[in-house]
Amino acid sequence: MVKHKKTDKIQLLINNVVPLNNGDVALFYSLYTKLIAAGFQVKIATYYYKLAQGLYPDIPFVEEIGQHKIFMKLPFIKPFVLPFLFFFSRHYRAADVIIGTPGGYINSNYNIKNSLCVYKIAKFFGKKSLIYSQSVGPLNKKDAVFFKKIMNNSVSYIFVRDQFSFDVLTDLNIPKDKFKLTKDAAFLLDFKENKPKKLKKIAISVREWDFDGRNKTAYIKMINAFIKECIYNGFIIEFLSTCQGLKNYKDDAKLAQEIFNNLEASLQKKVTVLKDYYVFDDFYKKLEEYEFVIGTRLHMCITSLTKNIPAFNISYEVKGKECYNYLGLSEYSIDYNDDTEKALQLFINFMNKSDEIREHLKSIIPKINEECNADFNFFAKKIKEL
Repeated sequence: MVKHKKTDKIQLLINNVVPLNNGDVALFYSLYTKLIAAGFQVKIATYYYKLAQGLYPDIPFVEEIGQHKIFMKLPFIKPFVLPFLFFFSRHYRAADVIIGTPGGYINSNYNIKNSLCVYKIAKFFGKKSLIYSQSVGPLNKKDAVFFKKIMNNSVSYIFVRDQFSFDVLTDLNIPKDKFKLTKDAAFLLDFKENKPKKLKKIAISVREWDFDGRNKTAYIKMINAFIKECIYNGFIIEFLSTCQGLKNYKDDAKLAQEIFNNLEASLQKKVTVLKDYYVFDDFYKKLEEYEFVIGTRLHMCITSLTKNIPAFNISYEVKGKECYNYLGLSEYSIDYNDDTEKALQLFINFMNKSDEIREHLKSIIPKINEECNADFNFFAKKIKEL
C-alpha cells in the first residue's frame, strides 16, 4: 500500500506563472485555490513579481528565478546560471514539490528550455516536479529530444489538456504511467448559469500571431466581416481581451485600435476599444455584459463559456481546435487565416444558434467541471504519493 503524506506538511511551489494575462490568471488561480482547499501549503513563483504583488496582494507570490532582463535578451545563458539561482532561492529550496503552471508553453514557438530546464535542477536538489494541464507540441526534432529527456529523468508526472498533446507524448514513447489526459485547467472554474439576456452587445478579442506564416491582413479582413455582420444585426461591439492595458506586456488593444481606425465612420459609431487593464475578478464579471463573444484568445472563450455565454473561437494554435472538439463545438472554432466567406457563414450559423449553444453549455460545462475536479483529486493523490 502506498503511504500518503499529510497535505499540510507538503510545501508546493507553482512556477512559470505570468499573472498579467487574465487567461493565465484563470489557469493558475483555479489550480491554486484547489490546492489550498486540499490543505497544501502553496506559494507561486511569478515573473513580473512587483507588478503581480500590486495587482493581487492576497496571493502568496514569490519572485521567479531567472527573471532578470538579461535572461530576456540572452535566454541561452539561463540554463548555465540556473543551478546557482535555484540554490540561492529560499522558496525553491523550501519546496517539497514544484508544480509547472497550467498553460501552453511547451511547443517550439517558444523557448521550452527556458521553461523546463528548472525541473532538471530541481531533481538535482532532491525535489519532485509535476506539470499541470499543459498543451504539448508541435515540437521540432531538437525540442522533442529535450522534452523527452526532461520527462524521463526530471518530471514525475504531467497532465495534458488535449488529445493532440496526448498523442505527442505517446509518439515520443513517454512511459504511460507518467501522463494523463485532462481538460483545460480553467474549467475548474465553477459553471455560472447566467440567464440569457438580449443585451445586443458583444465582445471581440483580437491578437497578432506571427508564427506559422499567418497573414495579419487576412485576419483583419475576417474580423472586419464579423464586425459588419454584428452591426447589421443590431449589435454594438466592444474590443476586450485577456491581455491589455499594462505597460511592458502584450497589449491586444493596440491591434484593436488599428482595426477600429480603419473602419468606416458609420461602423465606428457602434464600436468601442476598451484599453484598461482589469484584474481577473473584474474581467470575469464584465463578461456578463455580453450576449456572446468572439475570442481569438482561447481563454477569452473559455471564461465566457463557464458563464453560459456562447463564444466563437478563432484558433491560432492547435489548442483552440482541440478544446472545441471536446466541448462538442468544433464547428464554432475556425482558423486564424480561414477563408473569410467560409468563416463568415460559420459565424452567422453561430449567431443563429446562440440559444441552442446556451442549452448545450448548460449540459457540457458542468460535466467537464466535474471531470476536471476528479482529475485534480487524482493529481493531489499523486503529490501525496511522491
